[in-house]
Amino acid sequence: MKTMTPVRAFAGGVSAVLKAPMVMIAAVLLTLLIAVPFAAVLGSRVERALASQPPVSLNETEIDPEWWQEFRAHARGLEATFTPAIVGFAAPLDSISAVLDGRRPALAVVGPILLSIAVWAFLWGGALRRYSAGKPIGGRAFIAAGLELWPRFILISLGATLVIVLLYLTLHALLFGPAYEFLASRTSSERTAFFARVVLYVIFFAPVAMVGLVADYARIASVAGSSNRLGDSISAAITFMRHHFGGVAALYLIVAAVFVLVTVGYGVLEIYGGSQVGGWRAIVLGQLYVVFRLAIRLTAAAASLRLFAARSTP
Repeated sequence: MKTMTPVRAFAGGVSAVLKAPMVMIAAVLLTLLIAVPFAAVLGSRVERALASQPPVSLNETEIDPEWWQEFRAHARGLEATFTPAIVGFAAPLDSISAVLDGRRPALAVVGPILLSIAVWAFLWGGALRRYSAGKPIGGRAFIAAGLELWPRFILISLGATLVIVLLYLTLHALLFGPAYEFLASRTSSERTAFFARVVLYVIFFAPVAMVGLVADYARIASVAGSSNRLGDSISAAITFMRHHFGGVAALYLIVAAVFVLVTVGYGVLEIYGGSQVGGWRAIVLGQLYVVFRLAIRLTAAAASLRLFAARSTP
């Protein structure tokens, strides 16, 4: 076990997720429960807006673009999030673009984001305890682990979020403000400017990834290690990453590569598969992609747990 490789750790993470289907089901259900209240509010507002519109012939189009444009012109708060970017493959593209460009989330989605952080802080406790045990622990033990670790995991998540926000406000603003303008002014082609921007993305997301990894391994140290306090968990995470940086980085890149490949595949299926904006095929593909994102998130945690447990063993 001391020679646990990143590839073996990832394979073990996939196996752990497959052997614990109830954890995956819990993640899907909790994600759905987070979205339902906000979706219901938005749905009622859209329904009221549609009530005054004449029926649209589905033989001509699936969405009335004129109505949508008028709706967006008067939309405020949660209604303003109802844009074409939420449909199909445009949704992940918009999310990726927002992350890359540092676009601030709308005030209306701050509530769902904070609720998601709170729910996942609970879910991580039960999920990591289940993956650490390597066998079913029962619903009662799962809930107990979630409640026990929830305060610490909340602080870890909020701390990581705060640091990442500060990185966006400082480093991202510097790199994609004065630094990029300086480089772009000295380039002779758009291609060179594009590659310069890619390099800046790499420079920026390196510390962002490190913050995320420290948070991930701090949670893992809380479950698989002997850390009984928040500070000890963070210290154990940093120590582990420093001593096993190659393995940690390689595992992170494996997970990222799988995510990118599936995301590209999703885009190819939608663009060249003939799916329509409002068709059932596009809806199914979109929901399967959401499930995949949850699965890869749990797989990354289970794989990191295996790597930590194997390489931390004396």
